[in-house]
Amino acid sequence: MKPSCRGRLVRVAILSAGLLWSGAGPTAADAYLLYLKGTEGKAAPFRVLWDEVDNANARITVDLGTAYEAWLKKIGLARVSTYDAKLQGRDFVVRDPQFTRYVNVICDDLVRGPQQADLAPGVTPVPAGAKVAGALLLITPAPDKAQLEVIARLHVSYMAPQKSGAPVEKELVNNDFVFIGQREPKAPNRKSR
Repeated sequence: MKPSCRGRLVRVAILSAGLLWSGAGPTAADAYLLYLKGTEGKAAPFRVLWDEVDNANARITVDLGTAYEAWLKKIGLARVSTYDAKLQGRDFVVRDPQFTRYVNVICDDLVRGPQQADLAPGVTPVPAGAKVAGALLLITPAPDKAQLEVIARLHVSYMAPQKSGAPVEKELVNNDFVFIGQREPKAPNRKSR
């Protein structure tokens, strides 16, 4: 895999956990700091608010932080996003058209370079953008709520130009990205003098 593709996949993985769409979450939510599994301590975490509304419904809010804010703004996406999740088995699941749209906008931007690179004169142009075949979040809180696991399950492909012949469909990602994290430490109370 080319280094530039690897970097794009890391970007997709980091952003995929934050593929959540609207503003601030409820005040009763538990706050967690999540990392892509295996990157703990190597990358800045992102903040997740998790609120189990009742036994079958929950809400997740993700703040990706300032590191991706400029890029997200450039492609028209919010830094902080929220989704409702439904309990299925032991996991809460987010299946939402806005989540799919978020994935699609990010992946469209990521495949734009490979689709336009090395496009020689006379080569069949490719349809621009990515195709999201599947996008969902699986959220598993620990029973004691000390840890949260979020899996972004993504299947995204795009049409790649060929030097000769018709464009070929290639997978950008068909994988689970696992994010884990501990409850965010509470800030100490400052006493006024």
